[in-house]
Amino acid sequence: MNNNQLMRIGEFAKTANVTIRTVRYYLECGLLPPEKRNKNQQRLFDEEDLHWITNLHYLREAGMSIAELQHYTALVREGDSSLPQRIALMREQRQRVIAAIADKQEQLKVIDHKLERYLAGDSAVM
Repeated sequence: MNNNQLMRIGEFAKTANVTIRTVRYYLECGLLPPEKRNKNQQRLFDEEDLHWITNLHYLREAGMSIAELQHYTALVREGDSSLPQRIALMREQRQRVIAAIADKQEQLKVIDHKLERYLAGDSAVM
């Protein structure tokens, strides 16, 4: 995509690897920048919007709630003065992700143990 190329919602969603429904939902929640429209009143999105929705999607996948994303978005829009709050928010989210990874590692240990037992011929293991 060229730096100044504008995309309609379908192309934008596809490029961002999200659904059109997700884009519309993020718009309704105020998570995306103010809309740009063409002469036919169709929504248009640019490279900055693509970067923004990609980051939102990653944060959402990392477990941030919509309310937390809205708070984060508001902080970003406040500018440099909100940097300490954004740092605190990202540190909290980082800790949650670390805890989730630890949980997944424990789950993997259980699965590996079961596989090991089954492959050794122990079919009685639940």
